[in-house]
Amino acid sequence: MHKKKISLILVNILPFMLFFSACSTKQRSFPPPAAENYTKATIMGYTNIRYWGDETAKYTYTRSNIKRLEANKSFRKRIDILALSGGAEDGAYGAGFLKGWSERGDRPQFTVVTGISTGALMAPFAFLGPKYDRVIERLYTESSQKNIVLFSPMEALFGASLGDTAPLKKILTEEINDAFIAELAKEARKGRILQIGTTNLDAQRPVVWDITKIALSGRSDAPKLIRDIILASSSIPGAFPPVLIDVVINGKRHEEVHVDGGVTRQIFVYPRDMDIQKLQRLLNIHPQKNMWLIRNTKIDPVYKPVSLSLSDIAKRSFYTLTKYHGVGDLVNITSLAKRDGFNVYITNVPKSFDVPLEYVIDKKYMNALYQVGYEKGRSKSAWNTTLKY
Repeated sequence: MHKKKISLILVNILPFMLFFSACSTKQRSFPPPAAENYTKATIMGYTNIRYWGDETAKYTYTRSNIKRLEANKSFRKRIDILALSGGAEDGAYGAGFLKGWSERGDRPQFTVVTGISTGALMAPFAFLGPKYDRVIERLYTESSQKNIVLFSPMEALFGASLGDTAPLKKILTEEINDAFIAELAKEARKGRILQIGTTNLDAQRPVVWDITKIALSGRSDAPKLIRDIILASSSIPGAFPPVLIDVVINGKRHEEVHVDGGVTRQIFVYPRDMDIQKLQRLLNIHPQKNMWLIRNTKIDPVYKPVSLSLSDIAKRSFYTLTKYHGVGDLVNITSLAKRDGFNVYITNVPKSFDVPLEYVIDKKYMNALYQVGYEKGRSKSAWNTTLKY
């Protein structure tokens, strides 16, 4: 859903939601982790499949992790990180860009792929390469509101959101199946990495999930866990329901509340305190290093006079906050790239794109933006090497 439209809906019904919030029947099946031990929560049956996005994973420099990374022989020559940002319907830009990039013929096999929000929806398919470009295209050119989310006044009054994401869950169930997980595991064994970011709303912290390690587990519940993570990452608070993740602390079950990864970050590569030089020494490599950043929205300021209505002020403020949140993330990443010796390449929705968004999950809008992304991906001027805004 487009965040400008969502903010308008939220503003218009917020007074009613607050009035009836005490009547909400939505409850957790298990209690939330306690403040004193929430960092000890684990997913039953899994080891080292996630870490806090604001600090380096404790297992990063371990022998087992280094051995896993050493399986990727291409590390010695080249490392390519693809980061796919949030942006709701504007994800159509990244979807088209990937297809155009594939057709241009110089799209690399990425060492690492990360995804947030709408970027999380396309990240698994981008990770597995151009053969899945058609799946991404369908997601962003053939989808409409009815096959993504069902809005309901009753959900708004007595639930935790405006709508039900059952239609999107159905799409994810069809695409993220056992065969797909097997493909992810195959690439994981080559030392490649797929990560998706969510926001732990209880903790107010970003969480990074290693999707490839989940796929490697061989567990029967891996497909569902991966689908839940993708759904959580793309669940805009208030509009889409949060995803409850079962965890265990000291043998007791709890539930965490996870929502849109874009609440804490719009795009990510790795934590600032990660020591890339140390990793290179442990792996005994000196590769060419590239970051490819696809920002699925405009980063330039766009002038538009606002009315003095509550909804217009709130909507415009929310959109502006999100825009500059994303710009700040890009500034941070380009700083990391310079520090750690990466070449950085950035693309984003051009300021000139002016097709109006008429309604939530507007197919006409998304198809037009997909085409813009496709042409940009095919062009010789697909990337900027500096952040321009």
